[in-house]
Amino acid sequence: MKSLPRFAIIGHPNEGKSSIVATLSQNDGVAISPIPGETIQQQRFDLKAGDQTIIEFVDTPGFQNPQATLQWFRENEAAGEERLQRFIESHASDPDFHHDCELLRPILEGAGILYVVDASRPMTAVDTAEMEILRLTARPRMAIINPKSNEGRFLQSWKTSFRQHFNSVRTFNAQTARYLDRIELLEALKSIDQDWEPALSQAVELMRMDRKRCTQRAAEAIVEHLEQSLRCSCSSFLEHESGVELEKRRLEEAYRSKLAKIEKRFREQIRDVYAVRKVAVELPENSILAEDLFSERAWQALGLTQKQLAIAGALLGAGIGVGADLAAGGITFGVFASIGAAIGAGSALWKGKDLARAKIKQLPLGGLKVTVGPNVSEQFPFVQLDRFFLYVEFVSNWAHARQEAQVSLGDGLEKEGLSASWGQGELKVATRFVKAAKSGNAEELESSGKELRALLAKAIGE
Repeated sequence: MKSLPRFAIIGHPNEGKSSIVATLSQNDGVAISPIPGETIQQQRFDLKAGDQTIIEFVDTPGFQNPQATLQWFRENEAAGEERLQRFIESHASDPDFHHDCELLRPILEGAGILYVVDASRPMTAVDTAEMEILRLTARPRMAIINPKSNEGRFLQSWKTSFRQHFNSVRTFNAQTARYLDRIELLEALKSIDQDWEPALSQAVELMRMDRKRCTQRAAEAIVEHLEQSLRCSCSSFLEHESGVELEKRRLEEAYRSKLAKIEKRFREQIRDVYAVRKVAVELPENSILAEDLFSERAWQALGLTQKQLAIAGALLGAGIGVGADLAAGGITFGVFASIGAAIGAGSALWKGKDLARAKIKQLPLGGLKVTVGPNVSEQFPFVQLDRFFLYVEFVSNWAHARQEAQVSLGDGLEKEGLSASWGQGELKVATRFVKAAKSGNAEELESSGKELRALLAKAIGE
């Protein structure tokens, strides 16, 4: 085998070969069709770590005439190691064996074999013929059970046959496999041939290093966009006080829209970091990440507990909201007051009425300046941070074979975010950054941002 590991994905049509390729190569551009026999030519897909190819996967057609092919292999046993090459040479121009030649070519060139089956159906004579052909190639091979359903009646019979024909057997759901599932499968490939272990070990190590780089980039994106959210505001100028109420409502909507755009840019960046670009990731209505940032449910499920908020409030400094009001001239209007009432009326810790405030300032030369934001709620930074973190956690474990447009992230009302698990040490790191972002102190912002990035990178990598 050449130094770059290469594997041919082989199996009966519509058994999930292309799904396996998509997830293992981390490529959501692999064509996955429910119509059997869509793959008619071998196609190569590279697993990359950064710009470096570390493993090649070859998606092959399904067997076309496995029983006739097996008969030829048995009749030409005397050819020994040349049997595979002779079969391809003698059948290359025969359209009845086109698929068989296509799937056997990468094996002739030195590829290992990953044989994919859906074990929810009974085994047939055709399956047995396919497995025997692959055994007779004498190439290192692994059988992969790709469970397309929960049906397990036939699983044991499949496993029994696999043990007779393959060096290793693994169960791997290409539709739901997370990052660690992919790593475990690649680690298992070392066992099918000792000679491949050095190259596969290097490939796995490069994959882990690339994952670490992605984690760092994701943590940087969270900190960058959290700063933007914390400093977000909208302002306008009026000549007369009579238009304040109408302008306040307009700016409130503009403020919400500006925050939504920050979050949209963040999500696009994260999808680029983890190479999830071609499949639309539309979150269903019951997902906490599909909720509006200022919805009641979002504030119930994300952010800090009341006990944590007491600590965060002390670390941020009492009276921060009052200070902001005084700086604006003492004339303020509560924005999103109904939301504040819904998520904790009567609780000073929640400060729902402080989600954002409209500030009016009398200008020296006449007229008024009306401003909505930045947000002064102690809870807001942690709700926003949790939304960023949960999206990273979701996308970083995306199975590239997953083709559906909607994916649920949970429907509970318990705290679902990262920040609710933090102790005083982590809260101190986060609140230091919040204070720096609000004050605009560049030196403190750089130092606290570095600490927060390290904290988030550790959480993402766990």
